[in-house]
Amino acid sequence: MGYEVTEKSTVHGTGTPHGFQTPHRFPVDPNVDLSFIMSDLANRLYPTGRAFNMPKGGVMDSFHSAVNVSFIRVLNDSMSTINSVLPDNNDFNEDDCSLWEYRYGLVTNQTIDIVERRKAIFRKMSRGRNVKARQHKNYIEYQLREAGFDVYVHENGFIEMGVKVYKTPEEITLTSPLDIQHGGVLQHGLGAQHGSAGSAVIANSAEPNESYSVGGNLWATFFIGGATLGDVADVPANREYEFRELVLKLKPAHLVAFTFLNFV
Repeated sequence: MGYEVTEKSTVHGTGTPHGFQTPHRFPVDPNVDLSFIMSDLANRLYPTGRAFNMPKGGVMDSFHSAVNVSFIRVLNDSMSTINSVLPDNNDFNEDDCSLWEYRYGLVTNQTIDIVERRKAIFRKMSRGRNVKARQHKNYIEYQLREAGFDVYVHENGFIEMGVKVYKTPEEITLTSPLDIQHGGVLQHGLGAQHGSAGSAVIANSAEPNESYSVGGNLWATFFIGGATLGDVADVPANREYEFRELVLKLKPAHLVAFTFLNFV
C-alpha cells in the first residue's frame, strides 16, 4: 500500500516520500496567535531567575510583542515571496504562472487548469542541461504525457532481413507515396520536393503547417502519434502551439518529428 497523505503528514516523517507535492507543515497551530507563540518562545530562552520574569502584559512582554510585529511582517513577506517563486502551493496564482511562463519561454494558455500550468513550470525548473539520457524517446514521451498530451513517441529504425531500414510516414501507414506527392493540383518544379515533404512535421517551427523536407535523411527522424505506430492521436486544438513548442524544446535540434496527430 502506498503512502497516504493525512493532516498529520510532514516532510520529515519516516517513510514520507520526498519531491513535488510532498506535504509540508509549519510547526504552528493556525488558530493560535503567532505573536503569542514568539513571545512564549522568547520567554523560554531567558534564564529562569526572578530578574528575568516576564509576566503577561508586563514591560518585557510588551517589548517582545512590539518586536514581534516586525518579525511577523518579515515572516509573512518571506512566505509570500517563496510561495510566488515555487509552484508547489495554492498561493502560486495565475499571475505568478504567467510571469514564470514568460521567464522560461513557456506558452501562456489561460484555458488550461492552473494545476497543469504549475506542473509545467516545475518541470522546466527541474530540467538541467547536457544530460544525454534526455535524448531518449522514452524521456520525450514521458514529458509530453506529463504535460497532458496523450501521445507516444516511436523511433524510426526497423530491422528487415537483418538490415536496419528507415521508413517514411507513407510507408508506415501503407499509403502509396504517389497518392501523396502526385495528382490533384500538385505541380513539379522548383517548389516541389520528394522524400516525405507532404507529411506533417515538427522540425524548426512551432507554427502549424510547417513545411520541411528531410530528403533522404530519414535516420534523423522519429514519429509522434498513438500507442501503436501509425495510429493517430488526438491533441486539443487550443494547445497545438504549446504542444509543438514543447516538442521543439525536448527533441535534439537535428531531429525531425513526423506526426500522426489530429488537433481537435
